[in-house]
Amino acid sequence: NDKLEIFPFVRFLQWPTSEGMPKSQRDFLMNLGVRVDVPLSSVMSFMEGECKKKEGDRDEKVYGSALDYLTQQLGPHGLYEKDFSRYKSVKFLPCIRQNLETGDVIKEMQSPAACYYNPSSIIMGFSTLDPQLDTLHIATRTKCSKDPSCHVLIKRLIQLVDISKAKVDHFEKAGGSDDKEREKLKEKILTLFEAVFSYLASRTSDFAKRDLAVLTKMAFVPSESRGQVIFYHPSQIFFKKESSSTTQETSKDDVGDSLTETLFQQIQYNAFLSLVGVKAEPSLQEIFDLMIEKPDEVLDSLGEAKYKMLLRRIASNPPFNHVTKKIQSCPFLLGYLVIDEEVASGDEVGQKAQYVLARAEDIFLVDNSFLRRQFPMLVSPMEQTLEEFYNKIGSKYVSEVVKKDFEVQGPTWADTPLTKSFASRIRERRPLLLSPTNSSRPLLPNAAKVLDDQLEIIQADKIQAKYSFERSSKHLKVTCCSKQKTRQKTTIYLTSDPDWFDIGSAIGALILQRCQLEDALLLSQLLESPLETLRYRGFPVDRVLRPVSKPQLPPPPEPAETKLATHAETKIANHPEASASSSIAEGKSPETNDQGKNSAGPNPGNKREEGFESILKQMFPSCSADVAGLLGPNPTKEKARQVANLLATKMADDKKMQDGPKNESNGDSSTLASQSINDDHVNGPDNNANTNKEGKGTKKRSSGFMGKVLKGLHGGVGNVSKGVGSGTRQIKQNTLLPAGDSNTPSSPERDASTQQSLEAMLNQAVQSSRSVDNAGIRSPETTITSLPQGLERGDNGCEIIPSQDLRPFKGPHGNFKSRNGIKVFTGASDAAPFLAQNFNAVERFSVVVQHLATVFKLHLRTVAIYYQPNGHTIAFNSNKALYFNLRYFCNLHQDRVDSSCYSYWYMTFAHELAHNLVSAHNKEHGSFTESIASMYLPDFVKLLSQIP
Repeated sequence: NDKLEIFPFVRFLQWPTSEGMPKSQRDFLMNLGVRVDVPLSSVMSFMEGECKKKEGDRDEKVYGSALDYLTQQLGPHGLYEKDFSRYKSVKFLPCIRQNLETGDVIKEMQSPAACYYNPSSIIMGFSTLDPQLDTLHIATRTKCSKDPSCHVLIKRLIQLVDISKAKVDHFEKAGGSDDKEREKLKEKILTLFEAVFSYLASRTSDFAKRDLAVLTKMAFVPSESRGQVIFYHPSQIFFKKESSSTTQETSKDDVGDSLTETLFQQIQYNAFLSLVGVKAEPSLQEIFDLMIEKPDEVLDSLGEAKYKMLLRRIASNPPFNHVTKKIQSCPFLLGYLVIDEEVASGDEVGQKAQYVLARAEDIFLVDNSFLRRQFPMLVSPMEQTLEEFYNKIGSKYVSEVVKKDFEVQGPTWADTPLTKSFASRIRERRPLLLSPTNSSRPLLPNAAKVLDDQLEIIQADKIQAKYSFERSSKHLKVTCCSKQKTRQKTTIYLTSDPDWFDIGSAIGALILQRCQLEDALLLSQLLESPLETLRYRGFPVDRVLRPVSKPQLPPPPEPAETKLATHAETKIANHPEASASSSIAEGKSPETNDQGKNSAGPNPGNKREEGFESILKQMFPSCSADVAGLLGPNPTKEKARQVANLLATKMADDKKMQDGPKNESNGDSSTLASQSINDDHVNGPDNNANTNKEGKGTKKRSSGFMGKVLKGLHGGVGNVSKGVGSGTRQIKQNTLLPAGDSNTPSSPERDASTQQSLEAMLNQAVQSSRSVDNAGIRSPETTITSLPQGLERGDNGCEIIPSQDLRPFKGPHGNFKSRNGIKVFTGASDAAPFLAQNFNAVERFSVVVQHLATVFKLHLRTVAIYYQPNGHTIAFNSNKALYFNLRYFCNLHQDRVDSSCYSYWYMTFAHELAHNLVSAHNKEHGSFTESIASMYLPDFVKLLSQIP
C-alpha cells in the first residue's frame, strides 16, 4: 500500500520481481501475519507521539499527511470508522486558543471532544480547529462539535465574570491610583464582554430557560460607573435607546428615557441579554424599589423637579397593593419647610421653601393655610394627586394635628339683640346648612340635633383661641367659637362684632366631620348672603327652606304727603333680602316680619296694571316715558320689581356720571352668544321661529337706554341679583345694613367679593361633573307641565324632554372609545353601521370635544359622543355627564373644523354645564349659561389662537 509510505514506522516487504505477487502467495503471507493496512492503534500512537514533540521538532508535513490519511479512513465505510470512538480523548488535532489573561492566540493540540470548529467560540477561551486546515472536513470525520453546549457556555461565562471581578478587586486592593492602568483594565474587560455577549447572541435559539436560570440571580453584566467597572444583575441595567433626531418635541417616552438614563445603568442592545432579562426601560415597580432603597441618591441624580414628577407617576398608579411598614418608615417623600413667610406666602409651596426627604408621618397636608403659618412644619406639595398619595402612605392633615381650644374671657350675656338675631338666622338657614349638596365633606351623624332648639347662643366679651402643635402653642383672638357643655347641649359664643368666617368655622366644626377653609367660607356665605343672592347663585333656596312670606307691592300713592312712605315700602318690596336683614337686626325672624304682612296686596285686573305703572312713574319721573314699554301688557309683580331695580340702577349710574367718572363696575353681565342656547340643544322648528323673532327684536332695541334696560331684562333675575350686594361681612349688634338696597353705593371690594363667590360656585358646579355610564342610557320621554313663569314650550305650555336609548359602540379600537379615550355610543339600531363607516368623523369630533373639555378643566370620562339620526337633540346632560350628538358635527362642521365650529360647541358645553345647577330651561339656567361661558372665555380665547 503506497499510502503507508507517510508513516516512518511502517516496514514494507520487498518482492524481487516487478510482476507483482501472485494471489496464492499473498494469501499465504497474510496468513503468516503480514498486513496490508496499518492498524488504527499504530496510527494514533504515532500521532500522539508527534503531538508531544515541541513545535520545532515536529515534522509538520509528515504530521499533516498522517492526519489526512486518518480522516480519509474515518469516512463512510472507512477502515477506522468503527474503532475511532475509543480515541476521541486523544489530543492529536491542531487547534488555536485565545489566552483570556493576555489576549494572545496560542497553538495547541486538542482531542476531538475538547475542541470546536466554529472560530467564533475562541472569544470565550475555547480551543478551535486551526483555520489553516480543512476544518469542516476534519471536524465531520473526527466527530468534532461546532460550538460548545449551552451548559458549557454558561459555565465559561461565570468563570469569565469571576476572573474579571478578581482582577478589579486586585487592582483596587493594590492601591490602584494609576488612572491610566484603571482605564486600561476597564477598557479590556468591557471589550471582552462585548465580544462574549455578541457571540452568545448568535446562540440565543439554543438556550432554554433552565439554562439561564442561574444568570437571572447573578450580577454578570459589566458597566462603567464613576470610572469603575461594576457588574449588575439583569434587573439593574437597561438597554440604551437609539437617539432620534426627527422629533423636536419632548414626549412622555423621552421623559421616561431620561429617568432611565439618570437612575439606572445602560448598555447597548443585545439579544442574549434580552433573553436573560435585561429590559428596554424599568417598570414603575423597579423605579419605586430604587427610591425606597436609595432615596437620597435618586434625589441627587434627578433633582427636585424630576423627583417630584416621579412621585406624581407613582401617586397616579401606586406599584403596591397595600402600604407596608417599610414604605411608611422610608424617608422617600418630598417635604417642604417654608422659611421666609413674607416671601413665600404668595407663592406655591416648594418654590420659596427648603425641601428635604422625610417619612410620611413627618409631613403634613395643608388643608388650612392659617394653621400651617402658625407653626414650622414640613408640608407636602399642594397637588391633589400627591396629597392623596401622601395621605395613603400615612401623612395627616394640618387641621388634624393642630389642636384647638377656646377660652371665653370676661362677662357673658344671653338674650341680647345680637344673640336673638343670630339665633333667628340659624333657624332660618338650618336646612341650607345641613343640605348634603352644599359640601363635599360628610356631615356628622348628630349634625341635625346640634342645630336644633338645644343650641345656645351666648354673647361674650372676649374669646381667645389656643392652637397647639407638638410642643408649641399660640394664642389668638377670635370672634366666635363653639363649646360642648353637655352631651345634648352646645353653646356658640359671639363677641360684639363677630366675623362671618369665624362663625362659619365654628358651625362647620359642629356639623362636619372635617371642616376645611372652603367649608367655613361656604357656611359663612350661606349665613351672610341674602336669600335672593343665594337663589341666583344656584342654591336650592325655595326647595330647602320653608316658604317665607314676601312683602307685596304697595297700592298707588294717592295723597302727595304719603309719597315718601310709599317709595320706601316699594324699595322693601323690590328687595326682600333687605327686609330679611332688617328683621334679623331687630331680633325677628323673616317669616314673622310685620312690615311684610301689612303690605297691601296687588289690585286685580286693569287697576293692578295702572297701579304698577303709576307707582314707577312717580318713583322715577325722569324715566316715566319708558315705564309703559318696559312693563308691557298685564305685568306681574315680579316684572314690576325687575323694572324698578333696573330704573334705580340707571338713575344711580346717571348720578355717578354727573359727579364724575369712577372706576367701578356697574355689575351688568355681558351676553356672549348671539343665538339662543336652548335652540342649539333642542333644535325644533317651533323653537327656531321663536328664537329668530326674539333675536330680531333684540337687535332693533339694542341701542340707547332702552337697549340697556332690555339687555338687563333678558338676563332675568340673574342680572338683577348681580346688582345686589352679598351682605355685610359682620353682624352688628343693633343694626344691619340693608344689603339689597340698589340705591346704596357698593364698594369695589364688595363687588369683587361677590364676583369671586359666584365664580367659585360656578367652578365647583362645573367640576362636579360625573363619569359617563359605561352601560349607556335608557330614559323615557318626560313632559314637564309645571314650568317657571315666563317660560313657554309648544302650544300647550309644556316642555318635553326627549327619550334617550344609548348603547356602547365597540368601534375599531375594541374598547368602546375613540382614539383619545372618549366613550362612544349609538342611539338607534340603524346608527351602528353609520358609526362603523364614518368613525373617522368620530375621531375628528373627539379632538374638538377633548380641547373644549380642557378649557372647562373636565376629565374625558365626563363626556361622551353618540350618534342619533332622529330627533332634534344636539346634546344633553344626564346625571352631570355630557353627551354630544355626532350628527350635528357631521352636518355642520365636519368639512371645516375652524373657530366657528369651536365657538358653536363651546356654547353647547356651557349650556349643558349650566344644567349641573338648574334642570329646567328657565331664567336661572340662561343666566348660569352666560356666566359659565364668560368665566371660561379667556381659556377659550387661548384655544382659538391655536386653531388655524
